[in-house]
Amino acid sequence: MLKTEFVLSKQKKINNLFDFDSQQVLCMILAFFIGRANILDKLTPFGISFISAYIIIGKLNIFVLISTILGIFTFHGLKGMDYFIVIIVISLLFNNSNRLKNLSIIGSSIVSSILFTMVKFAFVIVFKPMFIYDIFTILFEGVVVFALTYIFCHTLSMESSEIRYSSENLICGIITLSLTLTGMQNMSIAGLSVKRILSVLIILYLGFSEGAFIGGAAGISLGLISHISQPEMPFILSIYGLAGMLTGLFKDLGKIGSSLGFLLGNCIISFYINGYGTSFIKPWELGISVILFLLLYNVLNNYFSGYMEVALGRMKERSYSQRKDEITINRLKEISKVFGELSATFKGAAKYEKKFDAEKIYKLIDDIANSLCANCGMRKFCWEEDFHTTYNLIYNTISLMEGNKCITEDNLPPSIRDYCINKDEVIEIMKTHFNIFEANALWEKKLLENRELVSEQLKEVSNIIEKTINDIYTKPIFKEDMEEEIYASLKNKKVDVKNVIVIELDKNKLEIYVDVDKSYKGKNSQENIERIVTDTVDIPLKVEFILDLPKNEGKRFKLIRRNRYSALTEVVTIANDYNNISGDNYTFGEGDNNYFVALSDGMGIGKRANNESNIAIELLESFLEAKFDKKLTLKTINSILMLKSNDEIFTTFDISLLDLYSGKLQAIKMGAPATFIKRNNEVKIINSQSLPVGILKDIDFNIYEEYLEDGDIIIMMSDGVLEANRNIENVEQWMKDIIKNINSINPKVIADTILEIAKKVSKNQIRDDMTILVTKVWKNR
Repeated sequence: MLKTEFVLSKQKKINNLFDFDSQQVLCMILAFFIGRANILDKLTPFGISFISAYIIIGKLNIFVLISTILGIFTFHGLKGMDYFIVIIVISLLFNNSNRLKNLSIIGSSIVSSILFTMVKFAFVIVFKPMFIYDIFTILFEGVVVFALTYIFCHTLSMESSEIRYSSENLICGIITLSLTLTGMQNMSIAGLSVKRILSVLIILYLGFSEGAFIGGAAGISLGLISHISQPEMPFILSIYGLAGMLTGLFKDLGKIGSSLGFLLGNCIISFYINGYGTSFIKPWELGISVILFLLLYNVLNNYFSGYMEVALGRMKERSYSQRKDEITINRLKEISKVFGELSATFKGAAKYEKKFDAEKIYKLIDDIANSLCANCGMRKFCWEEDFHTTYNLIYNTISLMEGNKCITEDNLPPSIRDYCINKDEVIEIMKTHFNIFEANALWEKKLLENRELVSEQLKEVSNIIEKTINDIYTKPIFKEDMEEEIYASLKNKKVDVKNVIVIELDKNKLEIYVDVDKSYKGKNSQENIERIVTDTVDIPLKVEFILDLPKNEGKRFKLIRRNRYSALTEVVTIANDYNNISGDNYTFGEGDNNYFVALSDGMGIGKRANNESNIAIELLESFLEAKFDKKLTLKTINSILMLKSNDEIFTTFDISLLDLYSGKLQAIKMGAPATFIKRNNEVKIINSQSLPVGILKDIDFNIYEEYLEDGDIIIMMSDGVLEANRNIENVEQWMKDIIKNINSINPKVIADTILEIAKKVSKNQIRDDMTILVTKVWKNR
């Protein structure tokens, strides 16, 4: 059970005593009108309960205290002195008694009730003759003080972590608002009741934002409490209760629908009671309340939504979700840091090893000298008496070998050729040791290159994780107004929609989740939902994925903004006549705002060529899906092909990357034949002289960039297609003329036509594999 000592610390209580801000102004207004709220036109225990709750939870503020006292005196005048004395007694005792501070809220509420009852009895005994009626009245007020103090404590104790939040907390808040409206009594403007206008506004807001249950509960509470001293209270209670429930039930139709639901509830009860008589709520009061609701809903929601989140426990659930995100982000940061440190370690090791080239040369000379001269009779003259000369002679000989010169007796230094008694052995031993040295240096060089490559890959992994962290950090904006609009449109179109969530992650990044029931129905199909939602929000959308919900018949559709451009690829391929195994491999697909097409032609023909190109394509797909940098991707594939086997393995690469938002094409070629872009009746040729991947350590590729237009067609092909015509020297111009003369814009027709012409000119002798990829690009309307 919650104890008052856990609500606020002592220092915070002292700070709150003289605190004054906009929040305190609202509390002062509540305190003033609650102080004026009455029962039987003379009993005002509510102000005592309100200020007691403030004192118990440690939020006592001098300005709120004064407002409560003023509210009581504006109703009673000096006759309210007994209530004033009660407030002073409760304030002094609770602020100076440690035992009272350690009580639970319910215990403190009982003490407040007892103190109120004792002071009232004492005041009546001293200043008035006592009647039985007075005794019952005081006891009744004591019970009200106990109940309302407990309720107000739960209304005001939202800072406590000890409270289990539920709908009951919100009901306590509604009771507090009801008592505030009760304190307004007969306040009116131009004959219109302020209390009724605000009551209807509150019911409309709560019914629309929280549903039928809260709307009905708010209506019953406001009708009962705010009109408790008025004879029409039962009728107002019925109107508010039914109207509140209908407001919540019609929330799916938007704010207008909720307003109509309230009007319907008012008409039903009013007609039942009065027939065709006058409504208990004036039409002008209803009209003004509806207009205020439509105009001020967002303002009210911004102010009260936080309270609703806490009161209904949603804030706690969101807090758990945020904590999960923080744990995930921190873990990803740790992993990213580890990869970054590993990258730096490999890079540092590669740089560190390069510093020992000279020392290795010196060691080579020592090995040669020890192998050749250790047992030589002339050692004393060469190494002991003339060490520096001999050392330099061997060093110069090694330099000749390093320059790829073959060492013979003729090009030996004169001192070795004329004076060394073992010059033939010198040549053989130096060759042997230098070959070993050169092989070791080559492997060390490869090891260093691989370390640098691993370093770059680890760094890229670290960067990808950092980007993922930034995506998680992106705070989504939930577009509630758009959710309502989409939900209403789907309902009107007879779609069995269960829920709609609209999230704005970036300026141009919108995600819409639609949950439907009975997905087997035609009206709940992907195409229908996509069309309805697109028409509703007036933004081109597409379904990115479909998820089966826990219940067998339900599905969740995720819709995202459709790109400005779309692309479609058609492929035709035919293997060579020698073994019918194609060495060409290809891939194409759509990612986040991009479209890619890739063609790889392995060295030679047959199974080995197919294996080489397949490896390259699979690696490319994996790296593109992981969002690796293009240059690092190609460098990694190149290194893997070089390291995979001792034999030469290489393959061509022809890659087209299209930004579907801007229409920008990037064509990357590595040993690949020409690519053709057809625009209306013009054909452009994209060519490159770079080598295939897997041949050299340092890859060389060119990136051709161009902005495509609506209807452009990209044609990529393997070299077997161009080399089919051996009678023409300029095969690129030949292919350009063929493409230009094709009168179709269908990519499948274009691909089939080119293949048929290539087969025809080669007389159906397929000497090399032929693959053609035709991609059509168009602008979305």
